[in-house]
Amino acid sequence: MAKSIKNTKEKPSLNIQTLQNDAQCWHKIKIFLFDLRNFDKRTDSKAFLDLVTDRSDIAAPYFTSSEIKTLKAFVPDGGESTLEQLILSALETKLERRKKKQVESCDYRVCASHDLAPVFEKAFSIRPKELAKDKKFVKALTKDGLVLR
Repeated sequence: MAKSIKNTKEKPSLNIQTLQNDAQCWHKIKIFLFDLRNFDKRTDSKAFLDLVTDRSDIAAPYFTSSEIKTLKAFVPDGGESTLEQLILSALETKLERRKKKQVESCDYRVCASHDLAPVFEKAFSIRPKELAKDKKFVKALTKDGLVLR
């Protein structure tokens, strides 16, 4: 039986393997990444992402409050910053670049697919092409829609 990250009492040494061992949370992570990459192609992906209100994007409806706390505190392998710190830093960097480039168009938005997805994919060691080629995963999404267990 897979150990759930939300049932861990002591401060675990949380790593990718620990996240992957929590099948439910890992499935949600994969759906979240799929949505970031496909929000412009799938109305259900866009609808879910539009419900996210947290600046770090680690939020409901994708994750429970316990998972959110754990994921925000997660330090990706080999790093010193938490996932939340990495995301907020990436957002600030992207926004500053956009401000410089987009002055004429006044479009300062950060793109989920191009700006955010790579940061999460690197943190979770998930390659976007591998996720897209996961026939079982994509088939389940196509058949059942974006079901967060």
